[in-house]
Amino acid sequence: MTKTDTAIPQAPGPDAAEAREIRESDSGLVLQQVAQPGVGAAIWRRRLSPAFAEWIEGIPVGQLPALRALVDFRAVENCIHAACDRSGLPAGTMRDLLASDIGALALVFAQVVRNPLMHIRFEAVTTDACRRFHVDQMPARLLCTYRGPGTQFGLEDASGQVVPVGEMRAGEAAILRGALWPGMEITRLLHRSPPIAGTGQVRLFLALDPATEPPEVRRLH
Repeated sequence: MTKTDTAIPQAPGPDAAEAREIRESDSGLVLQQVAQPGVGAAIWRRRLSPAFAEWIEGIPVGQLPALRALVDFRAVENCIHAACDRSGLPAGTMRDLLASDIGALALVFAQVVRNPLMHIRFEAVTTDACRRFHVDQMPARLLCTYRGPGTQFGLEDASGQVVPVGEMRAGEAAILRGALWPGMEITRLLHRSPPIAGTGQVRLFLALDPATEPPEVRRLH
């Protein structure tokens, strides 16, 4: 168990409802359920095909694509292909499957957050980044780890400790509520990246965040 000294708190009222539940299914339709009352995350429990898993595990680390961009969801698939071109990952059926899958996840995410613009982060991870349980400071986030161990979930108990309540496997996709999720419910479900430093493991990690306007941006009139 882990202390939540880095968890980002929200400011609940005395009778605020809490979002703590994890919804999960082998159907992608479950991702829409993150908007239902009390739900902190929705996980699509799917498995990579053996051929795809073998292909993605066999990619040399130096050829794993990397992309950070602000894009319309309709451009995501092409952006993944462009990132693969830059990394030297050869074109082919498996690369097409990867790009089309990320494009499909971007479409679902855009529908859930009702925003066509999103920040995409797709990259290899070899450190313990975000290793402490926390709530993201944004409305929502989509996560998928295509290679390596997936995101872990926890809930704080009465003593202030985090009790693990689940984790994701490679290929599974989830939409998580953040601290800025609209409405009166307080997000209590925490998550973290799995600690992998020193293990030799490499994660190929996807995160999609809705584009939000900075609160102090000045408008031209």
